[in-house]
Amino acid sequence: MFSKVAVDDLDLRDLFNASANAYVIFTRELTIAGCNDAYLRAVGRNSREEIVGRYVFDAFPVDPASDEYRILTASFNRVLATNQPDHVALVPYNTSPPGEPPVVRFWSATHSPLKNREGELTYILQHTEDVTELQALRQRDARANMAESGLLARAQAVQTASEKVLGEIAMLRDLFEQAPGFMAVLTGPDHVFQLANDAYRQLVGRTNLMGRPLAEALPEIVGQGFIDILDRVRLTGEPYSGQAVPVFLQWDGKTQPELRHVDFVYQPIRDAAGEVTGIFVQGHDVTERWRAQRDLQRQTDLLRLAQDGGGFGTYDWDLQSNRVHGTRLFRDLFQLPDTPDGVPVDEVLSRVHPDDAPRMAALAAGVSDDIETPHEFKLLIDDRVTWIGARGTIVRDAYGEPERVLGAVHDLTQRKQIEERLDMVARESAHRVKNILTIMQIIAENTLRRAASLEAARKSLGDRIAALNQAQVRILAGPKDSRLDTIVRDTFTITYQLDDRVVIEADGDAELAPRTGLGVALALHELITNALKYGALSVADGKVIVGWTLTPLPDSGAARVKLDWREVGGPPVTGAAGKGFGSMLIRNSLAHDPMGRADWIAAPDGVRCQFLFTAKAIVETDKEEIAG
Repeated sequence: MFSKVAVDDLDLRDLFNASANAYVIFTRELTIAGCNDAYLRAVGRNSREEIVGRYVFDAFPVDPASDEYRILTASFNRVLATNQPDHVALVPYNTSPPGEPPVVRFWSATHSPLKNREGELTYILQHTEDVTELQALRQRDARANMAESGLLARAQAVQTASEKVLGEIAMLRDLFEQAPGFMAVLTGPDHVFQLANDAYRQLVGRTNLMGRPLAEALPEIVGQGFIDILDRVRLTGEPYSGQAVPVFLQWDGKTQPELRHVDFVYQPIRDAAGEVTGIFVQGHDVTERWRAQRDLQRQTDLLRLAQDGGGFGTYDWDLQSNRVHGTRLFRDLFQLPDTPDGVPVDEVLSRVHPDDAPRMAALAAGVSDDIETPHEFKLLIDDRVTWIGARGTIVRDAYGEPERVLGAVHDLTQRKQIEERLDMVARESAHRVKNILTIMQIIAENTLRRAASLEAARKSLGDRIAALNQAQVRILAGPKDSRLDTIVRDTFTITYQLDDRVVIEADGDAELAPRTGLGVALALHELITNALKYGALSVADGKVIVGWTLTPLPDSGAARVKLDWREVGGPPVTGAAGKGFGSMLIRNSLAHDPMGRADWIAAPDGVRCQFLFTAKAIVETDKEEIAG
């Protein structure tokens, strides 16, 4: 304040002491740091040593329960809290020196903050005025006394009202400062900080905000859109709210910006004329909630990915409403609609196959621990059977009563189909081993019956068993040559000792797909085995006739093949024939071909079997009748 005045030859302490106004300086702890001569005279002290360095209420003792103690303490606290001057209109106080009779005098005081170069409050300056002389005026005439009394009463009333208002302001300031949500008040077109509570300072990671424009106090905010929103609120007078909005903040002492997420409201502040003068900022730091929701969403996505990848669908069955909510895969398995309220449990049960419906209905009717064990059942939807594996867990309320069932289901259809195929393969393998043993027995009996000597029987039997082995290898490995004529002749290799009783009537030749060729070979092998065991080849005069015809399919190069097997001269066919496992294998031999068919007929004069299937192409050749 003296920078433009030549005061090099003056001592500022002399100026301070020369003032006719009484001044005293206190530290933040209310210790007297110094005073001028006018103050010593006002309080009746002879030297500074009597009071300097002492706590103010030790230098001037007073009852802590008294009004004067309360008034002065409140004023000091307001200066320390706000960094703003505070005024005490009237306070009675005894400043008599120790050992002298107490004399109560009336004082008016102003407390002003003294700050260092960094703007921090270091001292409090008190300007004191002794207004006790007003009491002497009471001895004047009654009218004057009444006026003086009224003046003092009004001063006391003002003091009381001021204390009440200041108390309310202090309470509001405390509430503002301690509010759990962040709050600030910005004024002017540059959005200058007028107030900011502790939660706001913690959010932005710095404390030096007051009196500074937003862009200066928080430069990292520029470019993130918040200043544009504040400008729009100030211009339109319309409030703005945001939910979980990301904001990067450069905290003091950190090199990298801190990402936070906030819910906030910008509320315009209006003056008496309705003009927007500032903006009230209020909100909450929801970063932890946002992170928890993000992590939960990640876990949900991973769980859904795992469920979809593993073919698992999950459900939540509310036992009070008896309705089921399920994931997408659960709804797809049961062909259920996607509704916000879920579906009745009866609608879920309506998809269960009739074979399993009673068991599943009983399980749903009386929820018990059985529901927590794995169980399997079939669905029947649009004539399609699906196998389902399921397991649930019971959620109970505070009283231990079942409240809901959470569970998971998965599609077992493929596994069940594989199990059925494995079972079929096992049964088929056992059946074929049995057939091979039967054929070997027949070969052995015929060889021994016709052999001229034991040595000839040994050689003939060895050759025929080797031929049987080669035929089995060709059949089970699949035909390398997919021509129909070759497949039929290779299959009949095991009957070469009965060549005169096997007739092949070929009407051309055709190339078959590998799977079709294998099906035909296996079916013919089964028919030959049955003929040797029970049919035409089991008696001396019986015969087997195999023939086929080809019908070209237009514009494809492919052909429709009809292959006939006919036995003649064999034993009578009984009613039980055609009901065994072998007959089933024959009927299923061409099931892979949409146009394929195998019919097994037990005719009185011998077994007949007709095969219909598709050939890949016709092979040009001459018609021929070949007899073993």
